[in-house]
Amino acid sequence: MPHTSVAEHRIALRHVIGAAATEVIPVDRHALGRRLAEPLLAIDDLPRFDSSAMDGYAAVPETPDQRVFLVVGDVAAGDAAGFVLEPGQAARVMTGARLPTGAVGVVPVEQTDAERTGPAPRQVTFAAPVAPGRHVRKQAEDIAAGVPVAGTGAPLTAAVIALARSAGCTEAVVHVPTRVAVVATGAELTVPGVDPGRGGIHESNSEMVAALASAAGCSVTRVATCTDDPGALEGLLAELSAAPDVDLVITTGGVSAGAYEVVRQVCEPRESFSFVHLAMQPGGPQGLGRWGGMPVVCLPGTPVGAFVSFEMLVRPALDERHGAPARGASSAAYVGRPRHTRAGMVQFISGVVAPDGTVSAPDARHLSALAGSNALIEVPETVEQIVPGDIVTVHPL
Repeated sequence: MPHTSVAEHRIALRHVIGAAATEVIPVDRHALGRRLAEPLLAIDDLPRFDSSAMDGYAAVPETPDQRVFLVVGDVAAGDAAGFVLEPGQAARVMTGARLPTGAVGVVPVEQTDAERTGPAPRQVTFAAPVAPGRHVRKQAEDIAAGVPVAGTGAPLTAAVIALARSAGCTEAVVHVPTRVAVVATGAELTVPGVDPGRGGIHESNSEMVAALASAAGCSVTRVATCTDDPGALEGLLAELSAAPDVDLVITTGGVSAGAYEVVRQVCEPRESFSFVHLAMQPGGPQGLGRWGGMPVVCLPGTPVGAFVSFEMLVRPALDERHGAPARGASSAAYVGRPRHTRAGMVQFISGVVAPDGTVSAPDARHLSALAGSNALIEVPETVEQIVPGDIVTVHPL
């Protein structure tokens, strides 16, 4: 079978997975982590008016060096002064209080002869002249009405929520998380707590892929295992395609060219499905299509192959669907032992990026190496060996 390029398969995945729906949600703690589908615009200026940044006295000096002022008012936070400050006058103001019209600057109470509590005095003396604009928060200096609080694709972090709420925003348009069902296939798989026997293995793909999907911003609604019985898989796919809480099905296993490849046996006869072998290692055998209207992505059954396939192929399509920016790769100097690779294949090797920015490959096999890694090293098709000092492409995990 001729190999399909990784780039071609990524395009096909994006087409099958498609774009997510959007919804309007309140801007509150429950919005944390959601990504904006439209810019979130400030409804009001922040601050809404010129306000005091300190507990102190707002004043209008008659002369630049004036120190003694007549106190004509007292303004608490939440109040709006019903008077105008004239030259030579001051008003006691609290932090966040709207400044009286005419105020030039604010002098902190610590820099006056006034008591910090109790009634406002009739007169106040400052330790230094009033500095124009000092301790004054100008209207809209943080953000102006109509200006984006955050742009399309930005996550609603705690800080963004605070800014949005302070600017009068109550709702945001966000991408709906993809609701994913994960199905691990294979007659050899046993569920947790069950003795696998002489020929079985402990099943791990379903929870691994579910965890990867959750990390990609999905809502995992179903996790299941299935035997190599075609009828059982057909029934499960029919059930999931009709489920109201599933937008995407991801299967693992059963996609190679062997005699018991149940996913391929069940899905390949349908015109809506395509099975290919990518010029990629691990994770060469892949499939995708639609069962009814439901997108189905078929990953290989080896845990490392399924992991790499999700991160390098499925995750970019999900990020695009959710409006998340593409995760960028970086370059690093390789400092591990020489590694022979397979020419004609893009190879992804488990890697460890050190604090100094160099990268090495764990001295372990398969899942053990992956479990000890924080990156994947990408080796192009044209490279047959990487040696210390080579500059390689690194994808953080």
